Amino acid sequence: MKIDAKDPVVIIKVECFGEKGSRILDLIFDTGSTYTMIPWKVAESLGYSPALSRRRVSIVTASTTETVPLITIKSMVALGDVACHDLPPKSRVDGLLGLSFLRNFDVDLCFKKGILEIKEG
Repeated sequence: MKIDAKDPVVIIKVECFGEKGSRILDLIFDTGSTYTMIPWKVAESLGYSPALSRRRVSIVTASTTETVPLITIKSMVALGDVACHDLPPKSRVDGLLGLSFLRNFDVDLCFKKGILEIKEG
């Protein structure tokens, strides 16, 4: 996929699936994030119940450490466990594409050529 090396963040379109359909989300490609993260409302709109999840993880945000629910998405173009947490309202994206997804693939990022490749290893 083509990227603009001048953009402050790399945004990936990801389709998440659940019992109630699917949603296409804009996620920041974030190698500094341990987990892929989607908003609570998105998880609920797909048929998941983050509040009922027994699995919890601690995440470090810009201002604090929080414990958030961890759910497993039924199917995702970017498959894996995701944390349910809302980013600040001023964010221009829906969530983060973190290491819980990226570890499953070979990732090639070339800023000079403006190319990001995520491929099965």
